[in-house]
Amino acid sequence: MRYVILNGAAVKSRSELYDALGRYMDLPDYFGRNLDALHDVLLHEILPAGPLTFEIEDFDALRDGIGEYAVGLRHMLKDVEREDDRLTVVLR
Repeated sequence: MRYVILNGAAVKSRSELYDALGRYMDLPDYFGRNLDALHDVLLHEILPAGPLTFEIEDFDALRDGIGEYAVGLRHMLKDVEREDDRLTVVLR
């Protein structure tokens, strides 16, 4: 089982979000740094390599840092979780 633990309090911009995700996941060079691209990479490249737990610590701080984009991230992750049972999403 692989884990990604994103500290929401440490992310203050979309750029910082994708920088952090790049450190925690093996994102391809062509990754588009947007939610649609993250959705596709999760489904077609990350999850086929095995189960993943994606945890966001302090989601409220993440929302304070990047606004409604955090809500979009949460919705996208939950969509992928419904589509593929190899993803587990935990929000704290």
